[in-house]
Amino acid sequence: MHETQSSNSQPSSSYTQWKRLDAEKFSLVAKSGQDGTSYSLPDVEGNPGSAKLLRPHPKSLKVLKEEAKSESHDETHVTDESYRVVKMNKVTLLLNVVVKFHNLQDIKCDNPNFELTKLIKYGSCVKCIYKCTECKFTSPCVNLFDEIKTSKPGPNPGELTRMLVSALQETPIGIKRGRFLMAAGLNIPPPTKRTLQRHSNFVANEIKELNDNDMKKKLETVKEVNRIRGVKEPSHIPVAIDTRYNSMHIVSTKKPGQNASQAISLACEQVTDHKFIVASVFHNKLCWTGSWLKGKGLNVTCPDGHAGTCTANVKPTTPLSEYLMGKEIGLQIDRQNVLVKYAVTDGDGRGAEGINDALKVLHPLWKVERQADPIHLGRSQFRQSNSANFSLNMFSGSTREKKKQGQKVLSQDLKARCSLVFNEMWKENCGNLEKIEKCLPRVLDATVRCYTGDCSKCPTSSYVCGGGHTNCWWLRSMYLGANKLTNLNMDDNDKLIMQELLKMKLSEEALMKMKFNFNTQKCEAVNRALSVSLPKNVNFSRNFEGRASAIIHTLNNGIANSWKQKAECIGFKISQGSFKHLEQMQRECERNKVYQNTPERKKKNLQQTGQKIKDHVEEKEQSKFKDRYQKGQLDPKLNTAFVQSTKDDHSYGRVMPAKKNIPTRSCTSKIPKSKKT
Repeated sequence: MHETQSSNSQPSSSYTQWKRLDAEKFSLVAKSGQDGTSYSLPDVEGNPGSAKLLRPHPKSLKVLKEEAKSESHDETHVTDESYRVVKMNKVTLLLNVVVKFHNLQDIKCDNPNFELTKLIKYGSCVKCIYKCTECKFTSPCVNLFDEIKTSKPGPNPGELTRMLVSALQETPIGIKRGRFLMAAGLNIPPPTKRTLQRHSNFVANEIKELNDNDMKKKLETVKEVNRIRGVKEPSHIPVAIDTRYNSMHIVSTKKPGQNASQAISLACEQVTDHKFIVASVFHNKLCWTGSWLKGKGLNVTCPDGHAGTCTANVKPTTPLSEYLMGKEIGLQIDRQNVLVKYAVTDGDGRGAEGINDALKVLHPLWKVERQADPIHLGRSQFRQSNSANFSLNMFSGSTREKKKQGQKVLSQDLKARCSLVFNEMWKENCGNLEKIEKCLPRVLDATVRCYTGDCSKCPTSSYVCGGGHTNCWWLRSMYLGANKLTNLNMDDNDKLIMQELLKMKLSEEALMKMKFNFNTQKCEAVNRALSVSLPKNVNFSRNFEGRASAIIHTLNNGIANSWKQKAECIGFKISQGSFKHLEQMQRECERNKVYQNTPERKKKNLQQTGQKIKDHVEEKEQSKFKDRYQKGQLDPKLNTAFVQSTKDDHSYGRVMPAKKNIPTRSCTSKIPKSKKT
């Protein structure tokens, strides 16, 4: 019997009934104490209950035997009512074998009656044995699956198990949920976790090697395209680089250093319209074997600081660096006798610098020029505009919140307008940099004037504003029109800020950074595809590289073509019927990709976005119920009223816009005597 529940627990009545519960019910009723040895029975306010519990019933020997029997994965009794996956031509073979061997026996049986006597599970596959109820005949064990021939000793693996783990590589489902899907969703006894993990490790290594060879072929294809085009240096190519981390946030509040433990850096060529992935680098801090050995009390270090396979290639304390991954990409491409001439990156990536430093060691006179991504540059323009220090009178509105909303609308419009202006200039001048450069000063001046309300130069220099009452930008814009922002009270300082914001995309310096109009959208698309097989809330420490390589190979070759190559590499065959459906999936993906890039679809997307903005503004104006999310709105706030401020009150060194009719505090003004402390 347990000790007393707690020192202050007293029954509420003179008579208390002692109870003995089973282990499951006891774990629900009793609550462990702070010391971990006692238990209590509290109510909602923490007061002890009046019940007295004895130690729970132990499991009987019969129950333990049944549980042990249910954990057997090899043989299944004939009363099993689960489904099985078999190969159809093997069923015919089974019938022929059973009938043939039954006829060859010495005992004559005129009326045979066969029944299944034993099912032997072999991974995802099954073997079976039949017997005749009229005589003593028992058939030999027949495989209802095809085997994959290997040179290793022991039984050959079944095709179905290899096919299953190969398909799981390209889904967010891991081994655990895959077994659950088979057992609960399909009523098929799943293979053991150990079996699936062993096959997954093998398949991941094979797919990684297959994808590496395929990327080399794609790089040769790009060189061949340049030769056919008559390019002077076919081995000089531009690439777009981006890195994906397995975390939504780069920093963590719970652990030191970066929050991410895995990173994938990709290089997509910009020569062809397909934009093949020609290089990939994987950095991994996770090692299952090392963590297991540390849990056993051994002092091991990763990478390669212990026996067995180490999946980590970066120390846990080393930050994941886009610069180092860029150096590896440069060396990886250089092995194919290819040099990167231009590298397109976002604003916070150092991959281009890494490629440049790696190639400089091998080719001292070579230089990699970094190009800016227009999409990320527009996002940076929005952030700078949204935090710009415009004058308070620039935006209409009775409250600071409304003025801030007006600034956000202007920032969105500024980003959209600059992108549209740049694209229109690029189309009209056919990408001629000299002509575009001559247009930039007048376009910049006309755009600033347009925002001040002067559209006199818009018809000839704006590219997007007609300057009239019905075709001006103020009515054309989905942001300004929907939010009813019709004018801006801009002073001279606001005009200067507006001009600097526009120069982020409409200046000679910005033009040189975007002179080829390259972007990293293919890299972003690959990152979204990688989230299918590598969700950021799940860590695949062992098969991280294999899963990523499977997605990259599919994107480079298409679903059907990629799966056919993977099947040949791993050793199984795809039936004609299954391959037909894979080809249909590939055609649907290609058709949808073409449809999404049509002008009609793009126009429809813009119309839908504009309608959503309009509906949101109308709902916000009509709704009187205001329940907006504010982070930490119910948490206690730090009271600093009694703390002397340590901030410098001087304003020099900071760019402050001129403000009208707002009294400013001078640093030399005298404090009244009544205010002195």
